[in-house]
Amino acid sequence: MPALLNAYGIPYTFSDPLVLCVTLDKAVAKLMVQDAGLATAPFVVIRDLEEVPRVALPWPLFAKPVREGTGKGITAASKIHSGEQLEKVCEFLLRTYDQPVLVETFLPGREFTVGLLGSGKSARALGVMEVVLRENADAEVYSYDNKECCEERVFYWLVDDEEAREAARVAVEFWKVLGCRDVGRIDLRSDAAGRPHFLEANPLAGLHPHHSDLPIICTLLGMPYRDLISAILEEAKQRVFKTRERLERFSEKRTLSPQTFKEGRL
Repeated sequence: MPALLNAYGIPYTFSDPLVLCVTLDKAVAKLMVQDAGLATAPFVVIRDLEEVPRVALPWPLFAKPVREGTGKGITAASKIHSGEQLEKVCEFLLRTYDQPVLVETFLPGREFTVGLLGSGKSARALGVMEVVLRENADAEVYSYDNKECCEERVFYWLVDDEEAREAARVAVEFWKVLGCRDVGRIDLRSDAAGRPHFLEANPLAGLHPHHSDLPIICTLLGMPYRDLISAILEEAKQRVFKTRERLERFSEKRTLSPQTFKEGRL
């Protein structure tokens, strides 16, 4: 859809097609974050069961489809402690989702999701929400079932301690590196030392007023749903106006002589 909107010159909210493609593939997003010198768990991508015995990552591991969202493919079995279990889980995911499997070292610390607003230099964290699993939830994993039954299985609360502030800081860095814009979320989980690591980006975050994480964050902040929608539109409007101004300036300079282009004065 955003590619079609681009083709017809129609302004829209949220990130562009490239960002949506990059972040949909969790391994590609992790590579970009890793190349920028930011923290993400060590990982490999399994495309065939023959690759499973060659996995050489610290245990325990965590496996999920590389291109799914909303916790699809994540269950209580996603945390893996043995090669036999890894092969079994990868076989199921490869067959069921018909796509590679992302296998990464399991991070045992706290899990956060950070709401973000803005683009580029204007990007900022709205708030940091910790995901706390209740006793009746799938243990240690924010699984598909836990998300679907979040009212009974998950406790969400805003946090503002030192670790949470670090999560907010690096989430903004992740957001900028990936080129996300307007609004969305970054999911993080801490290692044993309490250092937040990148899990995945959500540049097209859900906007269900009561069930989606971003509106939940805003509700906890005391930000009405109507104000969230207004903020998204305002961010997009400012971004579009700035882009149009740059294009107009460029259009004016196109009338200059070839010598101007050659001398680098454009």
